[in-house]
Amino acid sequence: MRLSSAAAGACCLALAVALTAAPASAGGPHRHHPRGPDVVADGFVGPLSLAVGHSGTITVTRAFAGAVTQVDRRGEQTLRYQVPDPAGGGISGAADGRHGATYHLESAVGPTGPESHVIRADRDGTRTVVSDDLWAHEKEDNPDEAQTYGFSGLDDQCVAEVAALEQSIPPGPEGGPILLNEYPGIIESNAYQLTVDHGTAYVADAAANAILAVDLRSGEISTLAVIPGSAVTFTEEHKAHVDGMLGGATLPDCVVGASYTPEPVPTDVEVGKDGRLYVSTLQGALGEAFPLSTVYKVSPRSGHTRTVADRGMQGATGLAVAPNGDILVAEMFGDAISTITPGRTKARTLFEVDAPADVEFERGTVYATTGVFDEDGAPGNGAVVSYQYRSGR
Repeated sequence: MRLSSAAAGACCLALAVALTAAPASAGGPHRHHPRGPDVVADGFVGPLSLAVGHSGTITVTRAFAGAVTQVDRRGEQTLRYQVPDPAGGGISGAADGRHGATYHLESAVGPTGPESHVIRADRDGTRTVVSDDLWAHEKEDNPDEAQTYGFSGLDDQCVAEVAALEQSIPPGPEGGPILLNEYPGIIESNAYQLTVDHGTAYVADAAANAILAVDLRSGEISTLAVIPGSAVTFTEEHKAHVDGMLGGATLPDCVVGASYTPEPVPTDVEVGKDGRLYVSTLQGALGEAFPLSTVYKVSPRSGHTRTVADRGMQGATGLAVAPNGDILVAEMFGDAISTITPGRTKARTLFEVDAPADVEFERGTVYATTGVFDEDGAPGNGAVVSYQYRSGR
């Protein structure tokens, strides 16, 4: 079933909605929460991603406000970059570059439709487009067109009942159809997160279900890896959750027990000390309510992809890799920052926090953006928090 995910669609929401950031709290930085993280800075609306420089400066992208903010060691906030028209442009992703530059992903609706690019913002705020159009690449390449998602193995009667349901449901918020029966990868892009390494920006495209490589010298885009789909057995609990998303319609009972493959929805990509790329996935709308998220390892040379961990994570939207190989995961819909130790396939909770979107690791400290959405699913009063990390906790 192709239902929009709140996390994977968050950048796209910024194309239609302009929100003003809430004022920063006057209480000052580094307020302590017992048995939890310290607040470094707050007052952010939609802090989808962050990057932490070696100097301790934190870069935060405020997706719904179309802005990039920097936070210094004292918790003071400085606007680094603002899109000219937040109602017509969205920001996601954050990565540090050389000489004080930062990189982010910027989306807009152009004369011929949606477009998105990798953007470099220099120390003085100068904006430079450093990639070709990621949407154009999707239209030309459609990396996951050979993959299939949705229900498979249904009998003819059940297929017909599901098809009738598809036709009865109005198009989703982005205008596309609701897809339930088996379908191939469609043409759609949502460049969600990126990392930069040795002149290449690696982009996790949540809608293309692929990791893209961008040559920052030429701007040329290529598909490095297509993240594989992973089938689950569709349960009564899955059906109840999906029924609640269909506006009063319900799935036929015949789908219970069937094989269902959600779109993987890659949400972050980072480079480990071993030189490999590590990728978190949401696993579609089902992954928001159930612990289906998976972390993959991808070769930056061949694109070969293998599963690292696939248990204990719900709604993963960010990850970081510590120098010792520990993987930290932000579970936006699991309300936790979790860790995966080398050789383990299950994540365990490091600390609980509301709606974390991204996580980074720098010099023994875990940083995360939190409070991206409130209990009603509206943009919340987000914050950046820090947590002293010891391996083996």
